[in-house]
Amino acid sequence: MKIIKHFNDILFGELVTLMITGDSVTICQGKNSVKYEFPKTFQDYNYLNHTEEMAGWLLAILQEEKIRIRRCRIVLDFGQVYLQTVKLPVMTAQEQQNWVRWEGSQYVPFEPGTYHAVLTTEPHSKDYGIIQNYQVSVAADFSAKWQETEDAALQTFLLVAISLEKIETLQQLAGFLRAKLECVMVMEPEQDALPENLLPINLLPVASGKEVIVKRGYQTATVMCLLLSVALAVRGGIIWQRTRSAWLEAERQLAPYQSVKSAYADSKKAEYQIRQYREKLQRINQTEPVWALVLRAIGSTIPEGCWLEELQQKHAPAGCLELKGCAIKLARVSEFLENLEQSGLFFKVRLVDSGTKRMVLNSRGDNSKQVVSFILLAELASERKEARP
Repeated sequence: MKIIKHFNDILFGELVTLMITGDSVTICQGKNSVKYEFPKTFQDYNYLNHTEEMAGWLLAILQEEKIRIRRCRIVLDFGQVYLQTVKLPVMTAQEQQNWVRWEGSQYVPFEPGTYHAVLTTEPHSKDYGIIQNYQVSVAADFSAKWQETEDAALQTFLLVAISLEKIETLQQLAGFLRAKLECVMVMEPEQDALPENLLPINLLPVASGKEVIVKRGYQTATVMCLLLSVALAVRGGIIWQRTRSAWLEAERQLAPYQSVKSAYADSKKAEYQIRQYREKLQRINQTEPVWALVLRAIGSTIPEGCWLEELQQKHAPAGCLELKGCAIKLARVSEFLENLEQSGLFFKVRLVDSGTKRMVLNSRGDNSKQVVSFILLAELASERKEARP
């Protein structure tokens, strides 16, 4: 149980005690405590009628004091509960509960079913006498069961009762504080508002066995999940450290081979660049004709009395050559055209333009001759365009 309480403090924060009197509230957490006077609105127990405003006021104080509240205990002074001293024979805890259940309603100013009462041993063996206009009860006033033991030694008990409506109000206050109300306690009468001056009772109604089991199960599951998370985190840290050590060791062993690795990477890079260049050359070869064969065929097919002045490749259509030249006679041009077609290098040769022009034979310009000018368009055969050297 101490382990569960310790982990509760870690998960939900340390228990905060709110000691509420008619004009002030004392906030305790651990060994630290601070006391604040109530505003007039909350004095004389009027905070019970303004729980939401009271919670907002307390939250501002808790934030200012840097107190985290997740679990709380509310302590009331004796003016907010009903106290009655009674004298009874010595009883066990179960017998005390039975007496409160069957006999206690005779001594409290509440209707049955509207209050919760607890019987406890009077802490200082002091008879408080009349509290809230109720007389001290003695064994002679009890039922026949207790009258049979009138000769036995009597013990002074303190009967503490509180209305269920007030308990509900306190639970609402804890809800507005976003905290879990774990118990409601009472200060000893005529004692200062200190944590050590509390009656050893809890005025919250006892939870059913099923609720207790569910609560214990929840607490146990929470602790187990936390322990499992810690174990997994530790295990993960160990595995990570081992993996990191193995990685560093592998790097240390591979350090002498870094030069080989770099050379291999460089060779792969050079191989990739060579492959890129080869692909570019292949694309160029596929689009450009083999000029050596073409020029050789033109030189062997041109007839005597015919010559070329200009040879250029046309971009459209692709694989076409434009031949500009002159001939002595038009018959020489026709012969040249037929020779090109018969060479097998050209798919089609056609005469685009022809005409006459005068050619000067010397620099003085006094000797000239009229010749035929022509322009031929020769389309390379497809198998020749794809040829390779």
